[in-house]
Order: sequence, then C-alpha cells, then structure tokens
Amino acid sequence: MVRLRHVAVLVAACAAASLTALADEQKPAPAQPAYKPRLNNIMILTQLGHFKLWYAGAVANWPLAAYELEQIGASTRLAKRLFPNSAKSDMDTMKPAAEDLDKAIKAKDAAKFTSAYARLTAACNNCHETVGFGFIKIRVPRLSPIETSPFSDESFNGK
Repeated sequence: MVRLRHVAVLVAACAAASLTALADEQKPAPAQPAYKPRLNNIMILTQLGHFKLWYAGAVANWPLAAYELEQIGASTRLAKRLFPNSAKSDMDTMKPAAEDLDKAIKAKDAAKFTSAYARLTAACNNCHETVGFGFIKIRVPRLSPIETSPFSDESFNGK
C-alpha cells in the first residue's frame, strides 16, 4: 500500500513537471507592434470630417454636425498624442473656431455656423502654411464629393 502511494506521488510529480514544460513550449507568439497611422492618414480623415461637418450645417442636421465636430476634435487629439514632437500635429489654432462652431451647433444658428466654419477653414489653411504645407488648401465645399450616404434626415433610396 505504501509502495502504491509512492508510485502515485511519483506519477503526479512527473505529470506536474511535464505540464510546466508543455506550458513553456506553448507560449504565445510575441505581439505585433501596435498600429500607428501616418499623420497624413489622420489628416485625410479630418478633411473628410470637415466636409461632412459643412454638409451637416448646410442641411441643418445639428446632431450630425455635433458628431462630425467631435470627430474632428478626436482626430486632432489623436494626431497630437501620436506625434507629440511634431509641429505638424499641433492644431491648437483650430480651437477658437471649433468652440464657436460648437456654440453655433448647440444654438442651431446657421449664420453663426457659416461664420465659424469659415474661421475653422482659415485656421486649417494657416496651420498648413505654418508647417510648410501651404500647397494643401482647404476650402468651404461647393458640391458634395460623395453622394453615397444621406447626411440629412431625408430618406435614402440609393439613387
């Protein structure tokens, strides 16, 4: 009986030792580095948000305008966080115009929205000039570059 216990303890010890060896062999592969978008990609998204913000204001879709303004703010904060040592990611000059836009959106005031939007656009262009990208000109849109998504409360039938 004692001998059977010794054998059982020995088997249990061997099993435990082999589990540790198996665990070492099955370690997960090293994690891939986190994706870091290029600043250019963030700016392209910001430019698309700039357009959508304009269109939302043009059709008085104030909830969408508020959403797009927040997305622009999120993009600029992301750029600053990911590229803290680059002057190209410092878009603080946009803050006053963005704050005025936020007030206009909350007031549902189309005239103030238009004025603040023009100031935001000018701030974008001033920033581009400052960092040597003056050849990138942002303007108040004339026409919708995309008609695949409805931006107002009208129904969308895919035409």
